[in-house]
Amino acid sequence: MEKEKKPHAFEVNNRATCSMSGVEKVISSSENHISIVTSYGGMDISGKKLKINKFDSDDGSLCFDGEIDSIKYSAPKVPLLKRLFK
Repeated sequence: MEKEKKPHAFEVNNRATCSMSGVEKVISSSENHISIVTSYGGMDISGKKLKINKFDSDDGSLCFDGEIDSIKYSAPKVPLLKRLFK
């Protein structure tokens, strides 16, 4: 049984500040890259001077600042057993 997906929203202001919801976890964070998992799959953010200001795992909110160059979504991975026994 699939778990219910939380709503995911993403707002960028002037390519410098970002707030989003539906974030399940932060995989990694550096000055040039932030990698997270959202309720709709993975997300990679690249840029300069990236800094997470707030992350609340209970409500899934994330806020960060920096010079955003790119945002890339990746599809959620389907478990191997589920792929084998369709």
